[in-house]
Amino acid sequence: MKKTVIITGSNSGIGFELAKKLISENYFVILACRNRNKGLEAEKILGINSKFIEVDLSSYKSIDAFSNYLRHKNLTINYLVNNAGVMFHPNYFLENGINVTFFINYIGYYYLSMKLIDLLEKNNNSKIINISSISSYSVKNLDWNFFNPKNTNNSLKYKRELYSYTNLFRLMFSIELSKRLKMKGFKTKSIATHPGVVKSSLGRYVWISKLIYSLPILPPTIIGIKPIYESISNQSLKGGEFIGFDTKNQWKGTPKIVEPNPICNNDNLRELLWGKTSELTGINL
Repeated sequence: MKKTVIITGSNSGIGFELAKKLISENYFVILACRNRNKGLEAEKILGINSKFIEVDLSSYKSIDAFSNYLRHKNLTINYLVNNAGVMFHPNYFLENGINVTFFINYIGYYYLSMKLIDLLEKNNNSKIINISSISSYSVKNLDWNFFNPKNTNNSLKYKRELYSYTNLFRLMFSIELSKRLKMKGFKTKSIATHPGVVKSSLGRYVWISKLIYSLPILPPTIIGIKPIYESISNQSLKGGEFIGFDTKNQWKGTPKIVEPNPICNNDNLRELLWGKTSELTGINL
């Protein structure tokens, strides 16, 4: 029986390449994307073992509708891959009053995971895979002003810092989620990973980043899915791991368990982040 994987942001880039790889390995992939036209085009290319289901990961209402649809259809979900993200996005606030980058890059990961945990729990060896970034290492001292930020600063420096913080937050969330799942006796595992630095459309909002992410010296997108695929397929993982590469700068290489930013190992900081997040979203495990 085919195992079903939800991949957010899977109409292009790393998400699309991961979907293609998993389908070749006999998985069924739900393409969870915001753009209907691009999602349907990806479904057409990937074939009958894929299905596009619309979800806007900047909207509580859309995530609710997505999770309710899956529940109504009684779909079996084995893996949730939280992949969608933005970098250097124009800095504005959504209708819910939350910064767009903060919501898509962090709150969306948390909220979607909480909404789908009951469906994942129906299956043995189910996993939540949270994709982070090596940018998470750049944060040296935690500044809580980057949690639910009220800053309208549109400078490149601020956007870069916010991107790094949201990647750190979702890495901390993934580790804390693993701890809480184990404490409650849940079967689902939470694992974090990162794709290194590969060609992608991630830097599309700033011309210099767009140029950098298209350089021929960067590894192809297919390289970036290796640690993510390892996180899904390696059945010896126990939850709480961070999968990266075995090279010094971790741009590429062979997938391996790596040490996260030391901030992630601070139980008090992770618990504080969880508390702030559950209060903001109104949902908890």
